[in-house]
Amino acid sequence: DQLLAAMAELNRPCLLVIDNANEVEDLKENYLRLHRCKNFHLLLTTRITTFEQAETYRIEGLPPAQALELFQKYYPKHTPSEDALFEQIRTATGGNTLVIELLSKNLALLNKLKTRYTLTDLLSDLQNKGVLALSQSRAVSTGYQSKEVLREESPEALIAAMYELGDLSREEVAALSVLSVLPPEEIPFDRLEVLCPQSPNLDETLLSLSQKGWIEYNETATTFKISPVVQQITRKKNENLYEDCEGMIRVLLEKLEYEGGIKHLVNSTYEEAAIWVRYAGAVVEGFEAPYRSTSVLCERMGAYFTATGDLIQALAWFEKYEEICTRLCERDPDNADFKNLLAISYSKLGSTYTALGQLDRALAFYEQFTSLIQELYEAYPNHVSFKNGLAISYAKLGETHTALGQLDRALAFYEQYHRLEKELHEAYPNHVSFKNGLAISYQFLGITHTALGQHDRALVFYEQYHRLEKELHETHPDNVNFKKLLAISYQFLGNTHTALGQLDRALAFFEDETQLFEQLYEAYPNHVSFKNGLAISYEKLGSTHTALGQLDRALAFYEERARLGKELYEAYPNHVSFKNGLAISYIKLGDVARRQGDKTAAIDYFRQAEGLYLELVRDAPGYADFQNNLTWVRKTLKELE
Repeated sequence: DQLLAAMAELNRPCLLVIDNANEVEDLKENYLRLHRCKNFHLLLTTRITTFEQAETYRIEGLPPAQALELFQKYYPKHTPSEDALFEQIRTATGGNTLVIELLSKNLALLNKLKTRYTLTDLLSDLQNKGVLALSQSRAVSTGYQSKEVLREESPEALIAAMYELGDLSREEVAALSVLSVLPPEEIPFDRLEVLCPQSPNLDETLLSLSQKGWIEYNETATTFKISPVVQQITRKKNENLYEDCEGMIRVLLEKLEYEGGIKHLVNSTYEEAAIWVRYAGAVVEGFEAPYRSTSVLCERMGAYFTATGDLIQALAWFEKYEEICTRLCERDPDNADFKNLLAISYSKLGSTYTALGQLDRALAFYEQFTSLIQELYEAYPNHVSFKNGLAISYAKLGETHTALGQLDRALAFYEQYHRLEKELHEAYPNHVSFKNGLAISYQFLGITHTALGQHDRALVFYEQYHRLEKELHETHPDNVNFKKLLAISYQFLGNTHTALGQLDRALAFFEDETQLFEQLYEAYPNHVSFKNGLAISYEKLGSTHTALGQLDRALAFYEERARLGKELYEAYPNHVSFKNGLAISYIKLGDVARRQGDKTAAIDYFRQAEGLYLELVRDAPGYADFQNNLTWVRKTLKELE
């Protein structure tokens, strides 16, 4: 009051500047009192973005050129060749002017006589650890929040002091925590509302955070955005970060839930899931400590990328899954649940390396899977999930030894798999998963006896497989996994009747298979497994019509098979199964051309198949079939030429 009275006596015009007027309630209490000084213009610098009828002028971070100029001012050793690196650093800090100043001063101190800390090192720290965890830093001087003398502290300490969570309500801290582990980009309010079902007043909370300058609000797009610097400060200072984000993690897990066996999303479309996966990836990286829920998020993301054919991304998230599970086990070595999750991570890595054609690496992970799950089963023999997991591990080992051409070893593992699944089904006859496991065990036994040339024995197993899958599909007609497996059972029956010379019966089974896959692909056009299944069914129809001497009909099916196969290969070039499928389609088309007397076309198709098999043998040498197919193609080309 004394200051206001004294200022009222000054001659106009006067300008009163109040710096860092960041508390909304304080401003509300004094706003009208300040306006009593009619001889003053008022200018307040503040993080508050809106306040009644006050006019505002938003000050953005420095534009790129000026930001670079500031950086060079304090770090004159910067060279033009590093401009691209600086731009990435500016992006990683959200263009915060003070942060850029502090980082440049830190570089100057560290690199006075020789380069100890490069821009590449700094960028790596910012991207992997954040602005509050630099691997090298020195005390720098700044006038920020200084009283009578310049302040000297590490960049991390100065940056952390920019925001205090104690100024916020509990609801505001919780909402800020959610944003702190999501990507630092504009996120629509309706999406945040889905992610935060536990926050009924989320709209008011976010608008309050925006008014206080913690986050940005785009009124036109109805989006909110947090800066990378505020993200890091929130993560570091909030001791309840995980608890505040737990509800959002549950939502992401639900959105990325898959139906067993086919990796089909239950609660999202694939277009929606692409967004949830991106958010989930940021969330996982947002926590330094390992949590069970973030490990499962990694598994769900790996499943998403597996289903969409991006095996490199799938591998990365399954590796992250294994890393988190390993840390959980190290923290609590007697926790059976953590051990089981680690075992599953080995299985996922094995499956991905199998799809990438790296059978030796796949086998190593499957053996780790078996060893760990066997340890769990022996410790908890009455735990049916561990028993089922052990059964699945035997199946994985059988598949890998089959691909390596080691049929005797494969058969031994498949018999172990079948024994355990039969015991589980007999003990729990109403458990559909165990019934399905038994069905699949019959399938694998049939595959192995087929490879051994024992078609009569194989047929018995395939008929058992088909019977169980038909029962499951009829009991659960909306379960797309059972529908897919029923379609596959028709394929194996068709294959076996073909081998036994019963082409009419084989054709009927292949037609049933195709009908089911057409329904699945039509309903789920983005599901690569269904697309691949349909492609293979066309191939089977083509082969059967070829054997029946109906080359025109065979050609039409082979062309469809090649079209789908080419689309799959071009979309997912790292998937050896899709590359092999395309090669087979060229062999089939070449065979029809040869039978029709078109030698030139036949040679062209076989050449394309040869090129693909050369790549497969080079990149996936463990697959015995690829080398055998290459040898056959070359022999055929030699005969034609």
